[in-house]
Amino acid sequence: MLLLTGLIWGVAFVAQSEGMNYVGAFTFNCCRFMIGGVMLIPCIFFLRSIGAGENGHVSRGQRQQQRHMAVIGGICCGLVICVASTLQQMGIAQTTVGKAGFITALYIVLVPIFGIFLKKKAGVRIWISVAISVAGLYLLCIT
Repeated sequence: MLLLTGLIWGVAFVAQSEGMNYVGAFTFNCCRFMIGGVMLIPCIFFLRSIGAGENGHVSRGQRQQQRHMAVIGGICCGLVICVASTLQQMGIAQTTVGKAGFITALYIVLVPIFGIFLKKKAGVRIWISVAISVAGLYLLCIT
């Protein structure tokens, strides 16, 4: 399953790069997220039909408050992914697919770094991996 996921993820960068030859970053992302949204609609109906996400005995006011928080959270997450995806698309147009994929994969490095601010400790192996990743980024990007 992980191999298939990695394969799909890697092929997506090639498709994104080729797509940028025909349309701009905003058009590409609009089409991409519209397809994703349409594919999620059946999931919404399915999950509602099986009662997933039911909160048991919750008052109407609490349910409205939860829905309100979910809408605000969805808008915030949507804005962040919109900016990030657009910047990634613009970056893919300026560099090779391999570099874009590697740089995008470095978001994993941010997890232990953000963990410092949340008072979470990471082991020595994690920090060695972070150092290797940053060194790889340096070697990849410096001509």
